[in-house]
This record gives sequence, C-alpha cells and structure tokens, in this order.
Amino acid sequence: MALDRNKFPNLVIVGATASGKTTVAYQLSKVLGFGFIDIDQRIAEKTGRTIPEIFAQDGVDRFREIESEILISLKGILNHIIVAGAGALESEDNWNSLRQLGPTIWLATPVSEIVHRLIKFPEELAKRPFLAEALNIASNREREAFLVARLKDLEERRITKYRMSDYRVTIGFATADTCAQFIKQLLIEGEVT
Repeated sequence: MALDRNKFPNLVIVGATASGKTTVAYQLSKVLGFGFIDIDQRIAEKTGRTIPEIFAQDGVDRFREIESEILISLKGILNHIIVAGAGALESEDNWNSLRQLGPTIWLATPVSEIVHRLIKFPEELAKRPFLAEALNIASNREREAFLVARLKDLEERRITKYRMSDYRVTIGFATADTCAQFIKQLLIEGEVT
C-alpha cells in the first residue's frame, strides 16, 4: 500500500538533538521515495559556516533568523522529508512554518539513549552548541550527568510543542531502517502511537 501524498505533502521530523532525526529522515525519504531536506544543512550551506560557528560568531538569535528564512523559502515544496533542528520549534513562527509544510513526526528518543550515543561519539558533541561544553568535562560519569541534566532542560523547554506533533514515534535502540519502516506503516495505517 502506498502513502497518500495528498494527505502527506511533506513530512516534518522533530525531536531532541542527537535523537536520530537526520538518519531516520534520510532513510524514510528512501523508503517513501521523497526528497530529503535538513534545515541545519541548508543553514550551513547558506552561510558557508558550521552551526557551532554561527552560534559562536552571531549568537542563537541570528541563527534562528536564518532558520526562519530557510523555512519560509520551503513554502510550496512537495514530497520531501524535512528535518527540523532540535530548537526550531521554540520559535512560534518557526513552529507554524513547520506545521504548514506537512504533518509533524516527533522522534521521541529517550534521553538515556541520546546520552549513550553522545558519550560513545564525542565528535558529535562538538557539533551541538548547547551540549559542546560537555567536552571540557574529563570524567565520563560527570559528563554523562551534565548531558542528562542539559537534555532534560532542553526537553522541558520544548515538550509542549513536541506533544503537539501529529505523530509520536518512540523507538529507543532501533536502527534507522526499522524506524523508517515503522513510520511508513504508521502513516499508511493512520495510527498514532
């Protein structure tokens, strides 16, 4: 059974940093035959700088302005899986822009899984401005405690919007392909988890 493209003109993936949004979204785009757009990647291409460089040089407010410009530029696009940056939904305007693009899917990865990933791959921490300072913590136990506290704080700021998503998918340690197949089935069957 195929996905109804009228009901799902695009799909927008939201969730915490390091929740697997980009990996799952890319796999989902292949499974559904949709295009793939990563908002953070578009921001980096537009500015010629990495996300941490933009945060460091221009600050979070300027980053959000660029993010808004990218989201507005996507109006009218069809048949894409769009990955929103973790904090994109903190701005009401950005949240509204995301919702206008298509149904939202909250990839609700448990904090414990995110911390496990980030501890295992410290190079991923450097890419995340709100978490990068964890690299300065020598003790793995203290680094883990810092990450848990920071991620829970960020989640608390964003949880209301996450809960407003059209779909919620909670699959902790599953592969990206398994998640993509599950999401496809969820959308076709019309069930909400």
